[in-house]
Amino acid sequence: MKCPVCGAIYRPTKGSRETGKNEGDKETREITNAQCPMLNAPSITCKRCKVDLSDLFSLHDQAIWDHREALYLLSQGRYSEAAMHNNQAIALYSSNADFHALAGKLWALQGEFREAIASWQQALKFDPENAIACDCLQMIQLMAKNNQT
Repeated sequence: MKCPVCGAIYRPTKGSRETGKNEGDKETREITNAQCPMLNAPSITCKRCKVDLSDLFSLHDQAIWDHREALYLLSQGRYSEAAMHNNQAIALYSSNADFHALAGKLWALQGEFREAIASWQQALKFDPENAIACDCLQMIQLMAKNNQT
């Protein structure tokens, strides 16, 4: 996630240690949780510009919850409900490859293969090594090849 003010890149991690790794020309930092004196709520601020990132991380947490709910509903065979939750996750955090890969699975399970392929391709844009998207696209290509022969 990017700080909306200065553009610093943040990756939510466990722990509270700050690092200054470089990924290409992007600065990557872990978040330090400091306790807010009011209500003991964690206060998450950008290390570069000091802007409060709490709302941004709340949206991220909601997206993760929706994605996990979608995975649970998928395991129950409730595909349309799972798709609804996963779509909410994508709306909140659209650059997560796993969310798009799951969308592809859900589309495919509902027989919507064009949408599935588009979702898996989108997942690969965000993570070219996403195993689910790679495997599913390869499987679709094999199925298409077998249908032609």
